[in-house]
Amino acid sequence: MDAAEIVVTGHDVPGIDRYRSYLSEKLSKLDHLNRSVIRYDVELTHEPSPRGSESAQRVVITSHGTGPAVRAEADGADVHAVLDEAIGKLAGRLRRNHDRRVRRRSRGGRTTIGSGRA
Repeated sequence: MDAAEIVVTGHDVPGIDRYRSYLSEKLSKLDHLNRSVIRYDVELTHEPSPRGSESAQRVVITSHGTGPAVRAEADGADVHAVLDEAIGKLAGRLRRNHDRRVRRRSRGGRTTIGSGRA
């Protein structure tokens, strides 16, 4: 299976190319959660903070494939921390969708501890 395409766009963010390898390394670890992802759209935005001298970095990651598109957003001061936070949120959402698919396939095959019949 080929790796998913990663499209990185930036608005007022210098040096987008240096984030491509970092993103490909991190997003490749999510392949086991949804093998049908064709493309990840990553949008990096640099916004001036309304409260002072600090500037805010905003990241939006959207995964496209068969099934619904999954989207995660994060913002903060440090780009790498914001990327990690957004990837973590995306991983949680992909994991939740993966678990739903697994449960629907089993349909009553297994019961968990505490949910059994008395």
